[in-house]
Amino acid sequence: MKKLALSVLLALGLAACATNPDGSKLSPDDEESGLEYYNRAMFNFNYHFNKKVMKPVAEGYKDVTNQFFRDRVSAFFNNLEEPAYFINNLFQGEVKDGGISVSRFLINSTLGLAGTFDVASGWGLQKKENSFDKTMAKYCVPDGPFFIVPIVGPATPRYLVGWSADAYASPLFWALIDVNDDGVDAAVIGATTLKYINIYAENMGLLESLEEGSVDFYATVKSAFLQNRKKIVSMCAQSGAEDEALSYDFDFGYDEAFDEDFNDEEME
Repeated sequence: MKKLALSVLLALGLAACATNPDGSKLSPDDEESGLEYYNRAMFNFNYHFNKKVMKPVAEGYKDVTNQFFRDRVSAFFNNLEEPAYFINNLFQGEVKDGGISVSRFLINSTLGLAGTFDVASGWGLQKKENSFDKTMAKYCVPDGPFFIVPIVGPATPRYLVGWSADAYASPLFWALIDVNDDGVDAAVIGATTLKYINIYAENMGLLESLEEGSVDFYATVKSAFLQNRKKIVSMCAQSGAEDEALSYDFDFGYDEAFDEDFNDEEME
């Protein structure tokens, strides 16, 4: 599914026009990328989806849960990220951090009641977050242009590759491999759905505040995520390649970012 979405995005991006949906011309940087027309259109689509589907579901979820329950859900899924942290810490030569990630996973998966409580942090073993996206950045793999994936949201080619690679390190992925057990498949799919509903519910207020404070929500998100990407690009070990990577005009977004640049009629 991710590969199909990526192929569609690239095809649409190549066919994009050099004007915005309102007929105004693109900025020189966006015209060079040739993607803004597509990005804004898909930004608007994701806006509709989140407002009409995700927001009602998330609000219902918050109505039937409390903060303690949502914190346990967050901790459970955060614990499942530890194997990916371990692998990427090793890829980046951070052996000590890799050992901490393994220790955290073992401790929290047992004493932390399947990861629903972060016992390891109380023992001084703080989380050492890492990703394959950062691993590629450290070895100077270019980020590539920004584009928006339907439903999933803003991404870059390197981000998508890193996201997909990290998914293979998750215990949820290995549970899903047992295709002969429909019960396991349903449980994993349900757990993954819960994960993203929980994330959306916990960040819904922040997203709405960001939208309310933006004249052009698309541009605001682009700027914020661009700064985020530059921090990752700066991991490149070769200064020459780092400078070259930073010279690109990547725009970057957030998974639930929406375009306020469209007028009210277009949002209806």
